[in-house]
Amino acid sequence: MTPLSRDTEPWAEALQAELIRNATPAQRLKLALQLTCFCWNATRAAIDRLNPEKSQDERDRLFLTQLYGSETAEWFFVNRDRQRREAEARERT
Repeated sequence: MTPLSRDTEPWAEALQAELIRNATPAQRLKLALQLTCFCWNATRAAIDRLNPEKSQDERDRLFLTQLYGSETAEWFFVNRDRQRREAEARERT
């Protein structure tokens, strides 16, 4: 097997590939979700570290833009703001 990573010993990479191949679908899904969560947390931490002067809302926008693109992030914020306005209007009545 051709190594996929320069920082992992070939025997360790082969063992990891074998473990993943032998895992149940539920175990593979759990691994994928754990990796996704790790990546989200790393992205969030990097955005926070590189943009301490920005508000939480601005950093949330950067996070969603990084993960899903600017169009989807904008759609989210437009709809979130609309829902907040509607909830505030209901509370006033």
